[in-house]
Amino acid sequence: MPSEIREWSIPTPVRALLWWPAISFVLVVVDPDAATGVIILAGAALALLGVLLPALARRQRRPRPVVESPTMEFPTLEIPPVPEDRAA
Repeated sequence: MPSEIREWSIPTPVRALLWWPAISFVLVVVDPDAATGVIILAGAALALLGVLLPALARRQRRPRPVVESPTMEFPTLEIPPVPEDRAA
C-alpha cells in the first residue's frame, strides 16, 4: 500500500526570517553606525512575528461546537419465519 505523501512547506518562522537580509540591507543603508544592533533586533522581531502570527490565526479558527441534529428512528420490522416446506 503506497504511503500518503504530504505537501511540505517552509515553516512560518523561517519564512519570516527570509525577509531579514533585505531588511538588514535597508537598515545598513539608512544608519550604518547602528546597523549591528538594529539588525539583531530586526531578526528577533521577525522570528517573533513568525511564531506569534500563526498561533493567533489558529486560535481564531477554533472549531465550532458540533450541534447534534435530530435523528429519525425507523420502526422495527419483524419478519415471520419461513415454513420448512418452503425453505430453499
